Amino acid sequence: CVALLLVGPCFVPGPQAVPELEVGNFNPALAASAALPVLTMLAEDAEAKYGDSRRWSAVLVPLTTLVIPAVAMGIFTIYVSSDDAFYQFRPGHPRGMREEKELYSNPLYAGRKNPMEGLVNKDDFEKGLDEAWERAKPKGSTVTVKDKLKELSTQNSPHWWRNEHGVADVGC
Repeated sequence: CVALLLVGPCFVPGPQAVPELEVGNFNPALAASAALPVLTMLAEDAEAKYGDSRRWSAVLVPLTTLVIPAVAMGIFTIYVSSDDAFYQFRPGHPRGMREEKELYSNPLYAGRKNPMEGLVNKDDFEKGLDEAWERAKPKGSTVTVKDKLKELSTQNSPHWWRNEHGVADVGC
């Protein structure tokens, strides 16, 4: 709103509303708007020039032809020549399994795989789950929370690589 009041005198009024000229009245906004075309002549054109492309080529050509291929070949060489290279990303790798076993032997991490570990009151959790299921279950359903929790506790998912059969298939 204040900007509109300051910018308002910069515009030329229509012919029917021309104010009378007063001698000695200086308008700085009008002077700045008159000088603006002169200032734009000093600015360079916003376009890509021949020198700009040479500047970018000086960076991108060595990067794409020397640095990136050298890094890729180095990573591939390390992967091929070492059995333990990038073992963190290879499921069932013996070194990863050994480090995981060492981690879970620490008492601070002992029950980390158990989804019920850390609950303050497991019975209260199961009771709340049972009440929520009774309110949300479809009519005629015979599934109970206790039966489902018992079934899930003995479930062995064949597609999860950390189960007994999946790790045995990898060779660990």
